[in-house]
Amino acid sequence: MVSARWQRAIAVLCAVSFVLTSCYSLNPVLIPSGESPPALPAVQVGDTVVVTTKKTTEKKTFIVTAVEAEAVVGKGVRVAYADMTSLSVKRIRKGATTLAVVITVLGILSIIAAAETAEAINDVYDY
Repeated sequence: MVSARWQRAIAVLCAVSFVLTSCYSLNPVLIPSGESPPALPAVQVGDTVVVTTKKTTEKKTFIVTAVEAEAVVGKGVRVAYADMTSLSVKRIRKGATTLAVVITVLGILSIIAAAETAEAINDVYDY
């Protein structure tokens, strides 16, 4: 049955998109001011950050390769703290991720079981 296969494919696609979108959250980080000595933000190398700049209010998303006293640096990007209006770090939400994976697996298993049951019933009543 082609329609049952499409239904399963759509269900799996929905489940995977649910898992991928629910696993992350953006955590705002305090931007260092002109203190002496400057305090570094709670950003680490390897973090994915979202920075909003003052001049263009453009949002830049990048992976941090270096944290300097005056700026956050990524591949081909360097944004000074003085040019930022907001700084957020993308973090994995472990509890939500675990729950989403469990729900997705259970959903996929129930779809497979329902499809197999429907095929078995069709085979029994197929004359």
